[in-house]
Parts: sequence; structure tokens; C-alpha cells
Amino acid sequence: MTRAQSSQRVRDAIVAATVKVVARDGVAAVTHRAVAREAGVSLSSTTWHYATKADILEAALRWTARHEVERVAAYLHERGPEALADWLIEQVTSERETTLALYRLQIELLSRDVHREWGRGLQALGDEYASALDVRLVIAALDGLRLSVLLSGEDPAWLREAVRRQLAVLLGD
Repeated sequence: MTRAQSSQRVRDAIVAATVKVVARDGVAAVTHRAVAREAGVSLSSTTWHYATKADILEAALRWTARHEVERVAAYLHERGPEALADWLIEQVTSERETTLALYRLQIELLSRDVHREWGRGLQALGDEYASALDVRLVIAALDGLRLSVLLSGEDPAWLREAVRRQLAVLLGD
């Protein structure tokens, strides 16, 4: 493994650990020491790669936003828009911790640059599948449903049919 690859592995471990800490304990719990412990790296590694807490948090927000766009793209490319219901259910079940971290990081950072990048990525996906539809409408609806289930703790089983019906209406099927 090259030095650059090794360095990237450490950065990735730090970001993944930050997401875990944020999901489990909130943004306030993120410190270089807590992240180093969670990542299994030295404290000096966290400060070398990310000088400040804000740097670590922004890297975690970028990762979670990119991860979300990648997952949506995978679902869309594999099975089309109707698969978004499955993605949404995954978000509130097996991906719940990452989803919680995403919301916590969004609220804490209010990073316009990251949000714009994220929006462009989602818009590009939307343009592939529904050029006549403003994808922001679909994302807002899915985001509201996702947040509703996360906050209420209710069984997400109803999401699949609700999303299928709403997408049919929005996409004109």
C-alpha cells in the first residue's frame, strides 16, 4: 500500500468514526480524542488530517451527503424510480444511524457549499428520470417522510405503498 493510500484509509476511518459518534452521541460529543478512539487511530492522526472540529464535521457531512447520492443513484439505476421506496425504508432501518448523523450534521453546520453540491448531485439524478419534474419536490417529500418515521419511531412498512403512489402521481404514471 502506498503512503497516499494509507493516508486516505486513515482519513476514511476518521470520517466514518465521526459519523458514528454524531449518530450515537450528537455533534457536541465530537472531539479529536473521541473520534480517534472510535476510529482506532492515534490522536495525532486526527489533528494531522483535520486541524479543527469543524474540519472533521464538514468532512463527515460531505461523506454522508455523497453516500446518500450514491445510494439513491444505485437504487435508481438498478430498478428505476419505484425503488426509491426501498431506499427510503433502508434509510430509516439499516441506514438509520447514518441518516441521523446526516440530519444532525446538516443542522449543526448549515453548510451552503455542501448543500449545493448535494443538491446538484440529486438534481442530476432527477434529470435522468423525470426531466419535466423539479426533483426538489420529490426530495422534499421523501425527506419529510424519512424524518417523520425517524422522529416518531413508527413502523416504516407503510412507506413503500405511500411512496409508490406519490411517485406515480408526480411522475405522471
